[in-house]
Amino acid sequence: MPASHPTKRGVVLVADDDPVMRLLMLEMLGQVGLDAVEAEDGIEAVAHFKAMAPDLILLDVEMPNMDGFAACREIRRIETDASVPIIMVTGGDDIEAVTHAYEVGATDFVSKPINWPILGHRVLYVLRASDAIVRLRLADAHNRAVLAAIPDTFFRLNKDGVYLDYEQGHDASAAFPLEHRVGKHITEVFPKEIADLLLEQMRAVLDTGHIGSVDYELTRFGTLQHFEARLVATGADEVLGLVRDISERKRTEEQIRRLAYCDSLTGIPNRQAFLETLERELHRSKVGNKKFAVLFMDLDAFKRINDTLGHNVGDHLLKIVSDRLRETTRPSDLVSRGDQTHNLARLGGDEFTILIPDLERVENALAVAHRVKEAMRRPFLIEGNEIFVTASIGISLFPEDGEDCNSLLKYADTAMYHAKNCGKNNAKLYSSSLTMQIMSHVKLEVGLRKALKREELYLLYQPQIDVRTAEIVGVEALIRWRHPERGIISPTEFIPLAEETGLIVPIGEWVLRTACVQAKAWQRLRMRSLRMAVNLSAKQFKDENLTQIVISALHDTGLDPKLLELELTEGTLMDDAKATMVTLDQLRCIGVYLSIDDFGTGYSSMNYLKRFDVRTLKIDKSFIAGLPQDSENAAITRAIIAMAHGLKMVVVAEGVETGEQLVLLEEYGCDMVQGFYLGHPAPHESISQMLQKPCLLALPSK
Repeated sequence: MPASHPTKRGVVLVADDDPVMRLLMLEMLGQVGLDAVEAEDGIEAVAHFKAMAPDLILLDVEMPNMDGFAACREIRRIETDASVPIIMVTGGDDIEAVTHAYEVGATDFVSKPINWPILGHRVLYVLRASDAIVRLRLADAHNRAVLAAIPDTFFRLNKDGVYLDYEQGHDASAAFPLEHRVGKHITEVFPKEIADLLLEQMRAVLDTGHIGSVDYELTRFGTLQHFEARLVATGADEVLGLVRDISERKRTEEQIRRLAYCDSLTGIPNRQAFLETLERELHRSKVGNKKFAVLFMDLDAFKRINDTLGHNVGDHLLKIVSDRLRETTRPSDLVSRGDQTHNLARLGGDEFTILIPDLERVENALAVAHRVKEAMRRPFLIEGNEIFVTASIGISLFPEDGEDCNSLLKYADTAMYHAKNCGKNNAKLYSSSLTMQIMSHVKLEVGLRKALKREELYLLYQPQIDVRTAEIVGVEALIRWRHPERGIISPTEFIPLAEETGLIVPIGEWVLRTACVQAKAWQRLRMRSLRMAVNLSAKQFKDENLTQIVISALHDTGLDPKLLELELTEGTLMDDAKATMVTLDQLRCIGVYLSIDDFGTGYSSMNYLKRFDVRTLKIDKSFIAGLPQDSENAAITRAIIAMAHGLKMVVVAEGVETGEQLVLLEEYGCDMVQGFYLGHPAPHESISQMLQKPCLLALPSK
């Protein structure tokens, strides 16, 4: 027995003209235990291939001098040994590009943007498949060598199909006892279907003189076995046949097929398998004038499972989800022929697709979606934990919504995101208006990314008035966006978008710095304190750099920390109480003023309110709006003020719009007020003029 060798790290040749992409690919390959060699274009890639023997090649399609297609074709031309696996990296799911990649010899392809963790696993599986093919070739070569000395089972047939001779080789599984063959007609030995195939091939061999081959299956000793019979004419009336058991080869081919078409985690078909199934169904439905539906399902808040319970639990959940989907999508919902499992697939992550052919009514697709939603709502028991998730589902229809695979899948995905935006745990049909909404959303996002650089964002300031002295004691900074085409865009439209895209962090830093600069300018103008209130979003508050950003803004502007007030909502504070306490302690150490904004609309936990030790509480304007007529709001407002004063907190009432409200708030002991009655959000010039007046307003008489 040969000595064993330590496992060798695989070597991957990475060809891409983008150094950042090469760096990312090298990092990804390193994480899955592979070494890498870089090439900047196709010419360099071919040169590296000649000089070394990479185990796999990652080729970008778009490269200077020699593109990926040409490089792939050249590598295939100069190969002398087994074919090296080549994965092409394309800029999209363009069918022509994918077809071209396979035509020039590519093994597989991936599309940008790249899902890096999935690509790492995909590379490993392609390498495994390649190794399996190499092992298969070695086994085949070994078999040929053995058969050169020890022949396969062979036989001779006359032109009528009668056995003239039969000699059993050492592969006993491919043979029958002698008395079962010689002198008998082939139809007496084999089942009719196999006998007809052999007779048909025998006649073709006698007519053409070419070698013929027939694969067939037989159940022997309770096991299904695969055989290959090769036929060659040895005369005008005789045929020589050799029989080989190819069961192992079939099993290897099936293993390779599974590696290429099955999701490694769940065992159900992967994206590639689903796309091929969808393509076949598209052709069948066009020919037969049929309809079908594509369901695109995504688990709601799956990232939270991974982040809180770990990826092992997340993977376990995905396995159970796929099992539950298999149970839920009965064959009657899918097709009445073939293997129904190909109509269910995992595209990646927590995304699953279901194909419903032969659709008679749209309601049938909605019924399947409803059953899937209900199945996902049932608790999942994993490692002793009951986990609850919901699913959002999008549905596209053929031919109403599209007549090609990419469109149908894309539109189902679009409808799924619409379902999420409608509150999750939803199923929505695609409509063309959704595409318009998404395009508008994307356009707005692009504009928002450029807004900071183009100085389209600006601040307005709303004064905060001391009820006792009727003087301005602070202002709240409010961001606005002047879009070059749409004009003024409401914060209620672009702030959620900024939160969703993560742009809220750089925008929030700009607001903080701009507000601090303005506060320092007013301090010099007025020669006394004026507090600047700045809102912090949930993403800003969770940003690990928040404390340093605040310190930097105060240092660069020279503003006294006591003059900066950071406003946080109840929901932000309650999201992760332990982490919240750490961040609040850091901010308190800086010396900034902390307040709770929109109080009364969130958790309103008195226990946490005491622990958080904030200095100011701002009553939400929804409670002020009904005063003084709404007795319930009046009672709540009075209770909030009393409670806050009991905790030694300053109370600010937002949304004061009438003199009656102001009188009532003064009566309740409210410390500060802001709202349209006292001053609309205004540019800094208008606030500067107000600050130069001795007194802003006189309270209305009671």
